[in-house]
Order: sequence, then C-alpha cells, then structure tokens
Amino acid sequence: MSPRSSPLRRLHGLSVRAGPGFILALLGAGALQAAPPPPGGSLFISPFGEPFRSPSGLADWFAGADVDKDGALTLQEFRADGLRFHARLDTDRDGRVDGFENTAYENEVAPEILPQSAVFRNERPGGEGPTPSARGLDGASSFGLLDEPQPVRGADQNYDGRITAEEQARAAARRFALLDEAEAGRLTLPPLLERLETRQAPPAGIGRFFRRRPD
Repeated sequence: MSPRSSPLRRLHGLSVRAGPGFILALLGAGALQAAPPPPGGSLFISPFGEPFRSPSGLADWFAGADVDKDGALTLQEFRADGLRFHARLDTDRDGRVDGFENTAYENEVAPEILPQSAVFRNERPGGEGPTPSARGLDGASSFGLLDEPQPVRGADQNYDGRITAEEQARAAARRFALLDEAEAGRLTLPPLLERLETRQAPPAGIGRFFRRRPD
C-alpha cells in the first residue's frame, strides 16, 4: 500500500478538515463502519425525525398521521404524530427524550442522518438519485420537508439536552406553520410531495450555492 493511500494518511486528512474531536468521536463510537443504505435507495424522514424506508415514504407517513382519513392533516393530528414518535423514543418512560435516547435515535433508529453514513457518500447501489451531499443539505434535512438536520434535538427549546412532550408540542406548532404555506390550517399530500421533490432535486453547477429551497 502506498503512503498516499494509507489509512493513517486518510484519517489525518479527515482530522484536518473536520477537527480531531470529530475523529475521536467516530473512533470511540465505532462509527467508521458505514450504515447500510435504505432498502431500494428510498428514505423519507418525517418532520419529527421518524424514518420511513420505502419509495412512498412521505405518503406512508401522511396516511398514518391522518387519523380521520379525510386526506388532510390538522394541527391536532400533526401534533399527535409528533407526540407519538416522542413517546417511542422515550424508552425509560420519564416523559423526556434525554441524551442517551437521542444517541440511540441517531445510531439505531435513523443512522442515515449521520455524516459518516454510506448514504451521504457516493456508495449508494444502483445510483438512485443524487446523494445528500450533492443536494447541499445536511442530516435529516436531505430526506425530509424542513431544514432541520436533527429534528429530535431541534425540539429542545431550552438547550438542556432533554426534550419534553411540551417542547415537542411547541415544535410541532412551529413546523406545521412552516409547512402550511397557504395558511389553510390543514396540510394535504400533493403540496408536500411537490415540496419534497423540489428539495431533493440536485442543483446544477454553481447554482447549489445560491438556490433557494423551502425551509
């Protein structure tokens, strides 16, 4: 093996770009092993961070959140979906998603949002669509409707490392307002599908640095 391609040289290159603390964290967590890509190369991450691994992920999430099956999500239904996923992550049932539960979310529930995931590199089988890095988005932002790289942590309004159900409910109201661009008080599937398609389209050339995307 030539010195140019040695693992030590590659690791040193990473440390220069990302900082030594990042490399130590990767080594300590055993995270250098790439996470597997989602089946079929398709992944949707809900506004609350829940992964749906299918070509119809957005529609699957919407159908589950639309409790009364009327084809629209109200704020109440949207909030209830966020609280449902919050309860799923709250494995010790203390009403809060703490740092340990957040780490479990990142490594076990949605590992694709981590930068060391194979999904973020050019290792997707079959070349299904642009990689997240090619879209110029980070973390869960590349797979969802909003620019929130880590939606679970994004609900932590007081930055204490613990997300309560109340914080999740407030985050739901904020996210609903961002998605309800028409201010109709309800979300329907077609505009959300169009929004997702716009976000996941690869920007061309230098346009990736200037292209406006939905929030």
